[in-house]
Amino acid sequence: MMKRFILASLAVVLLLAGIGYLVYYRGIYVDFKPEVSVTARFRTQGKEIQYLDGDTWKTMEIRGVDLSSNIPGEAMLDFVPAYEDYSRWLEQIGEMGANTIRVHTVMDDDFYEAFYDYNTTKEKPLYLLQGLSVPDRANYGAEDIYQEEFVDLLLENAIKAVDVIHGNRAIELGNFTGTGWYQWDVSPWTLGYLLGHEWDSGIIAYTNHSALGETSYQGTYFYTKPEASRFETAMAKLMDRVTAYESDKYKEQRLISFVNSPWDDPFVYDTLYNARFDTYNQVDMEHIGATAELLSGYFVSYRLETLCPDYQKYFTREQKAKLGELLTGLETGDLYSGYLTLLNRYYTVPIMATGFGFSTARTPVVENHSPLNEQQQGEALVELWQKMRSAGWTGGFVSTWQDVWDRNTWNTVYANYSFGVDNWQDVQTDGQNYGLMEFWLGSGERVCTVDGNAAEWQDKEPVWSSDAMDVYMDYDERYLYFYVDGFSPETDVLYLPIDTTPKTGSTYWEEKKISFERGCDFVVTIDGKDNSRVLVQERYESLWAMYAYETDYKNPYAKEYWREKDSPVFRPIRSIMEREGINAGNRWVAMPTYETGKLRYGNADPDSPAFDSLADFCFAADGVEIRIPWGLLNFSNPAERMIHDDYYEHYGVEYIQIDEMFVGAAVESDIKGRIPMASFPLEGWGEYEEYQERLKKSYDVLQAAWSGR
Repeated sequence: MMKRFILASLAVVLLLAGIGYLVYYRGIYVDFKPEVSVTARFRTQGKEIQYLDGDTWKTMEIRGVDLSSNIPGEAMLDFVPAYEDYSRWLEQIGEMGANTIRVHTVMDDDFYEAFYDYNTTKEKPLYLLQGLSVPDRANYGAEDIYQEEFVDLLLENAIKAVDVIHGNRAIELGNFTGTGWYQWDVSPWTLGYLLGHEWDSGIIAYTNHSALGETSYQGTYFYTKPEASRFETAMAKLMDRVTAYESDKYKEQRLISFVNSPWDDPFVYDTLYNARFDTYNQVDMEHIGATAELLSGYFVSYRLETLCPDYQKYFTREQKAKLGELLTGLETGDLYSGYLTLLNRYYTVPIMATGFGFSTARTPVVENHSPLNEQQQGEALVELWQKMRSAGWTGGFVSTWQDVWDRNTWNTVYANYSFGVDNWQDVQTDGQNYGLMEFWLGSGERVCTVDGNAAEWQDKEPVWSSDAMDVYMDYDERYLYFYVDGFSPETDVLYLPIDTTPKTGSTYWEEKKISFERGCDFVVTIDGKDNSRVLVQERYESLWAMYAYETDYKNPYAKEYWREKDSPVFRPIRSIMEREGINAGNRWVAMPTYETGKLRYGNADPDSPAFDSLADFCFAADGVEIRIPWGLLNFSNPAERMIHDDYYEHYGVEYIQIDEMFVGAAVESDIKGRIPMASFPLEGWGEYEEYQERLKKSYDVLQAAWSGR
């Protein structure tokens, strides 16, 4: 009898465990209440998004922020931030005046717990736009959307997301998702779902030219029109499957969309424009329709990128005729030249910016665009936000909440050693500096604040000394710092020669007729507030090594353009930029460049009324404080002391490790013989368990616009 009881009990336990696994880990369900009506808390009405407040539908303007799990030294998909981190960030986002956050994928369970607790304790809730994504290896792969680990994975993660927001899922091992036991029902505050975070134009084109994909779809909630492409058909099917799952299982519906960008808009451009911007796809939400079963609605979603200001000129004749009156009275001369208005006129459903932002990096990416400090970043965000409102958009999401250290940008990606986890921040790289919040490593204050106050250097020993001057140095995860004491900025010019690589360098600077004790790779020149810069010995100029053809129509490795290891020529440091307009014709035109080595004078103390986040140097009473970005000195990973090797040995960028660098100093009026140089040891740094946060000034600017504070 006891044996039977034990076996029966074990069977019951196994049965319950199996049911629990199927329900919470696999999302299996049985609709026991098919007669229950489906409801929606959010809907679209004309060009508006509305939410249900009691029994009344009210218009909702989206003031959103992209939030991720990125923190210093940790991979995004490790989902390291804890409940306390998410709680703190949500509090700050709410205080800024935002009403919605967007996440790109299913986060870890700590996020949803923090989100639930925030909304159950606040008078004004935050809403959630839940992203549904796939790994970059799939999105940027060489196959179409029907490849393995794409559509199936996207749908699998979408189903997980639906269960997660209803507090009804367990994820033990996520594939591009977080993990945990999701028991907090955040569905009352979940606005909807967004497919993809940045669709690659190549994958769209491959899908449209594939023989595998369906060319039409008729679902319960969404269908395609005859003009629909294979990619649009795939999106309609995914939207329908996600909506059906939530409708059947939870008797609720939410808004849904997929991401688009200006490079895949529905308009047809001429061949010059297509070749310049790779606009070889037309993705059009108007090719997807909704049935009467859809109670919630759908919307158009665009990531806003830098746009060609003359885009209207490049519509084909047929496209102009088709648009007709939609082109009448569009603005010209502003950032988007009426593009926002045109898109809103074109679409019959609400349109939202699911990503717009501006970087505080030192180096711009597009010609005729200057670097923005934190104040200017905030002003640019507010200006674009206001333009979206006036153009009839339903709102948008600032991208991003925090700086993201592991992002690459096309014009600096070649220079950085980015294998493994990034525990340094490149202020030269546009993509790493979009946040409204910055980080630094450690448990206390920053290593140095460049504000002209020498007090922070008093307890340090000089690295280099002469009878008249002392040079102090330090470094952190962003900059190499100098304080030069004994220099009069009003009457003299300062030279700081730097030797980093043992492979190359010159002991003589031909232009200034100055000699150095060692072969130098860089010279920092402080010549007043407006004429200071870092120069590079021409053999070690990365722009020439990588982009000589694009900028000068030369092969840098051809014999006639070969640069010697000890060349006495030092050149301005430039960065390549994207051309804003279009090169008419087939002739070669030089790519634009920006002198990123030019140093900016100002006060880098965030607490100062004169704060300028882009300041590189500031004069003191008898000296100068300077900060030089690691990337400007050809460091590919300062944490590991990695710098660029000799380009001419490898015909491109490879890396070597160093243990020290050498520096010297001299003023122009008192140079006697060779400038002596001293060693500055480099230890690098490993993993940091602590980091600090600071809200940028752009946060304050956006807060004033969104909350009136």
